Amino acid sequence: MKLFQAIIAVPSLLLFFISIYFNYETGLYVALGGCVFALIIRQIRLHKYSHMLGHPDRHSDKFRYDDGDFIDPLDQAETYEIDEKENKK
Repeated sequence: MKLFQAIIAVPSLLLFFISIYFNYETGLYVALGGCVFALIIRQIRLHKYSHMLGHPDRHSDKFRYDDGDFIDPLDQAETYEIDEKENKK
């Protein structure tokens, strides 16, 4: 998928710069369409990481504050880091 993205993006960028230099309007639109298509492919490829990059409030059902069993993700990460340092010794 990454190779397919590069195959579309590189010629589109070259066409884009050539079209700007020679003031060729049709080539500019074709190049911009290719660049947009390459960016769409990139979004599809990186979609699997969207849960990590999302806003924390989106996960509010998982980490409720009214719960007695609430585990703060930040505390959990700090604890993991401390445990990892102790295990290296």
